[in-house]
Amino acid sequence: MKKILYTIFLCAPAFFAQAQLTDLQKLADSHTPRFGVKVGTNWSYLSGSADGFTANNKTGFMVSAFYSPASHTGRGFRSELVFSRQGYSFDDGGKNTSVLNDYVYLPQLATFGIGKFFQLQAGAQVGFLLNSKMSGAKDSTTTGLMNRIDYGFAAGVELNPVKGVLIGGRYNLGLGKLYKQYEQGGSTTPMPFPLPFNPDKTDMKNGVVQLFIGYRF
Repeated sequence: MKKILYTIFLCAPAFFAQAQLTDLQKLADSHTPRFGVKVGTNWSYLSGSADGFTANNKTGFMVSAFYSPASHTGRGFRSELVFSRQGYSFDDGGKNTSVLNDYVYLPQLATFGIGKFFQLQAGAQVGFLLNSKMSGAKDSTTTGLMNRIDYGFAAGVELNPVKGVLIGGRYNLGLGKLYKQYEQGGSTTPMPFPLPFNPDKTDMKNGVVQLFIGYRF
């Protein structure tokens, strides 16, 4: 019995020291800024309309890097830099034609943690169009027809199944019109346009659903 008590007496300080180190590590982790990267798939579409024109969904991809300031509560903040290839497709005289738009977005999101493995995100974003091109029946650049700046809202969820790894989804709702207005002094830019509609008569906007996987350092 004395030997058992003696063993417990010797081991107890080590046990409590280890427990304190574990608590300190958890505290330090909660106050450490987080960086991460993500890659994923886009399913994009156009909201709004153009006279006599129907657009189909288009699959693309996204690549992102993000930063989260330190937080020891369930609430936090996420700042991201996202490259997104998105667009739409349409039937051009029986030939499938795609419009591919490359954007860089800067989402600024509030985050809400639920437990250890689930997080809600919501906020606003602004984007800049790098390039737009039409491919299919005939290749053509369409960058000059489009507004360079896009803006809107973003909301999504993330799961952290194991330490560092994250998977999730996000919906991006664009509020800025894709195409410029060309009417000046009552006259319109001469037809035909590279696309099968008059940009002056559209109110189309971006809509994107993303699924992604990433790693948080």
